[in-house]
Amino acid sequence: MIPLARVLGEEVGAVIGAFHRANGVELLPETQISACAGSERLEAVVTGSGDRLTCDFAVLGIGIEPTVPAFAPAIAQANGVLVDERLRAGAADVYAAGDVANHLHPIFGRVRVEHYNNAEKQGRAAAHSMLGSTDPFDYIHSFWSDQYEHNLEYVGHAAKWDELVVRGSMEDGKLIGFYLLDGVIQAAVGLDRGGDPELDTDSEIAACARLAGARARLASGQLADERVNLWSLV
Repeated sequence: MIPLARVLGEEVGAVIGAFHRANGVELLPETQISACAGSERLEAVVTGSGDRLTCDFAVLGIGIEPTVPAFAPAIAQANGVLVDERLRAGAADVYAAGDVANHLHPIFGRVRVEHYNNAEKQGRAAAHSMLGSTDPFDYIHSFWSDQYEHNLEYVGHAAKWDELVVRGSMEDGKLIGFYLLDGVIQAAVGLDRGGDPELDTDSEIAACARLAGARARLASGQLADERVNLWSLV
């Protein structure tokens, strides 16, 4: 198992894993915890293979499943509440936003996104729809993560891809990565490079958001070539 491999792929995920190891973190993929040990407080955990790992505390990540309120049993559901491009559910005067909303995005198709940025903007969009707006929620999804002194920015939405094009250096851990499917840009990641797509509106990653939103079809060589300004491709 490689950190963030499902979202970023194994190559970029391996770079993230290296950040953790450089900070003294031991990654034990595919390891199961069979028991906790300690008298008055947690002192160790025992793995399925019998190894005892001394620790002061444990953090459990058990995943998430969308929970639909009991008052809405008749609303269509599939991996969350099904809503249209204006965040309207299948019952009159019912809207959904945030993690629970399986949204018909005009560019990305049907997606359910579990990111802070999306929930923040989607709630406002649902309110606008309630007040009569006919504008679709077409936000180009983005998320960020700080890993120690390193920063990650991601724009677009790539459920799958068949090519990763890198601008920069995977070895140095400073890069822009483009996720392509049949030659079309689905998403991009900036690792210690590119800026904030929403605050730095003239940054590389902001250009990537425009390219992902346009579903641009570009040659891999152009995307990887440092001499080509990304904004010239928008």
